[in-house]
Amino acid sequence: MSEKLKVKQVVKYGGHSASANGAINLTLKAEYSELVNTVSLFQMLNNDVLLKAKIPGNRPVKLGVFRIKQIIVDGDGESIIKFNSIKDFIETDELNALPTNDSDVKEFAVLYEAEIEKETDGG
Repeated sequence: MSEKLKVKQVVKYGGHSASANGAINLTLKAEYSELVNTVSLFQMLNNDVLLKAKIPGNRPVKLGVFRIKQIIVDGDGESIIKFNSIKDFIETDELNALPTNDSDVKEFAVLYEAEIEKETDGG
């Protein structure tokens, strides 16, 4: 039995990289106030996750389909969420348009969507 899971989170862009083989890595950072949402992302491990971004003053955009590679929570409760994908499944122009540290607005909302398998009791 599967269920669509959606998690919304306010994040900062932590950078992305593309390698010659077409692999794309994306890093997002979240403050302590978003920790509950970060913990919810653990349910999306090993699933395709659609990322959509809403940058203040702009229309929502689709970033692409990623897999969660790593979730790090430091002692202050701040999170670093790393994703990976391949270029065929991402929107390169939208990734390049994400606000950087020198932008006026650094934080933006991301909606994560994944189809996850729910455990059944069998009884």
